[in-house]
Amino acid sequence: MYWLGPLLGGVLAGLLYDLVFAANASVDKAKAFFTQRDYDDAQFDQRGRRKTKEREAEPEAGQSLKEPAAV
Repeated sequence: MYWLGPLLGGVLAGLLYDLVFAANASVDKAKAFFTQRDYDDAQFDQRGRRKTKEREAEPEAGQSLKEPAAV
């Protein structure tokens, strides 16, 4: 019985971190986690928004449109 508390606490801490405290946490990501059978964290960008074809073409924050010059 003593093992049940740490196991549930670990699962809850992992979910809380991924859905609330992570840099890409968002309401949309949390809804998808609890409602979609095929949830995949890779479907969301750094801001927690679901990736679309239009957004995949946009550079992420801090990235430039041009490739870095070869050295």
